[in-house]
Amino acid sequence: MKIRRAMLSDVPNLQELWVEFMDHHSNLDPDYVRSHDAVANWARYVHSKFGDKSAAVFVAVDDGHVVGYIGALVRDYPPVFNIKKHGFIEEIAVTEKSRRLGIASQLWSAAEEWLLAQEVTRIKVNIDTANPESQGFFRRLGFLDYTETLLKKY
Repeated sequence: MKIRRAMLSDVPNLQELWVEFMDHHSNLDPDYVRSHDAVANWARYVHSKFGDKSAAVFVAVDDGHVVGYIGALVRDYPPVFNIKKHGFIEEIAVTEKSRRLGIASQLWSAAEEWLLAQEVTRIKVNIDTANPESQGFFRRLGFLDYTETLLKKY
């Protein structure tokens, strides 16, 4: 298993993994059902991360195949706070057949190392309340309850 920065040539494999990730989430919450142009839009979004100094994507490669990825960002706080920036984990995904092998932990370590090198002092992640596996994973890493997002559907 090798963890490395993603390359543009990884994007097709990342797209496949992202589809699996989103389909898993749509089974938890129907709000995550993909639109007809979601894959192409996501690919454009990921392409925008390459060359963006405030973003990093790391991949887990096993026997030449991308089996996981994590996206990390450095975000600025509004200029009214003493703390100027924080890290944010956008997504972390490991293909179903490669789960429970420590790959997510390795991806997290790479992202955490990169974020700390960007001099952030806190890292945030949003997790759907219907996803107990992700909640447990991040709690085991030391993440604590911070804010609560409320949603009203019409």
